Amino acid sequence: MSKSKEEKKVKKEKKEKKEKKEKKEKKEKKKRKRDDTVVAAEEEQDTTSPDIAVKSENDTDTANNGDESPQTIKTVTDDDDDNDDPADGSTAVGNDDDDDDTKKKDQEDDGEGEVPGRKRKRKRNRKKKSVAGEEAGDGATAATSGEISQEKKLSDSEYTVYVEGIRFDGTEDEVKNFFVKNGCPDVLQMRLARWQDSGRLRGYGHVVFNTTTSRAKAITDLNRLNLNGRYLTIRPPNQRKAAPTPPPPRTQPTGCRTIFIKNLPYDSTEEELQTVFRSCGKIVDGGVRLARNSANGQFKGFAYVEFKNVEGALSAVNR
Repeated sequence: MSKSKEEKKVKKEKKEKKEKKEKKEKKEKKKRKRDDTVVAAEEEQDTTSPDIAVKSENDTDTANNGDESPQTIKTVTDDDDDNDDPADGSTAVGNDDDDDDTKKKDQEDDGEGEVPGRKRKRKRNRKKKSVAGEEAGDGATAATSGEISQEKKLSDSEYTVYVEGIRFDGTEDEVKNFFVKNGCPDVLQMRLARWQDSGRLRGYGHVVFNTTTSRAKAITDLNRLNLNGRYLTIRPPNQRKAAPTPPPPRTQPTGCRTIFIKNLPYDSTEEELQTVFRSCGKIVDGGVRLARNSANGQFKGFAYVEFKNVEGALSAVNR
């Protein structure tokens, strides 16, 4: 029974897919037929315009032969300038052709007489170009106005203050609310130092503002104000010193296969160091040793890596 149900279900799905496919083909056929109709109408319009010009030429010929009155000739050349000769039929024909050409150009510029799909595509392209032009204009305005991005402000000392005297059991929210309540609400970033083992505040840090006005106010008006029983010291930060040039690596001792690494992040792992130094040479089993605190097992920030041969250690030091 279950097998027959599955077969019925499969047949039903195939039938539905077939019906959907037929509907889609019908829609595409109707669309092609509609597009062909529009194109045929344009071609018919193009073929009828020379007949109009011929008729005007015949009218002018009869005017030259004197079969029609000057009043009728005046009507044919009514669209011409006042300085043209009413009896000159060639002038009338030439102006009619110019008018037809002008109308065609206007229609081409306006997008009239095109296939609907092409017309919509042209509109979309024009819209995209206008949006791109507006965005480019906005970017140029921002560049000429001299605005500084937030990323640059975070690293610029002109928007940063140094704060010390914070309670060790305080929180970042308390420090931020202190500045907000005292007229410096545009705090972008707070970089408060913490103890590595407990995570508590160390009592000092840096605060970055969005404007130089808030920074100046914090230095002049908020310095020596009380926060939770402690008087804060707020002053400009020290200028960053240029990084000293690292000394050249010392001469490798004979037969040395172990390297010393320091200034590592406290959350580094043996696997990460293994991955980094694997390209320098083969590391012996258990060759990555992290120095840890004997009391709590916390990583101290330096390690040793032992290679299987001397060339691996030399490659790691010189890289």
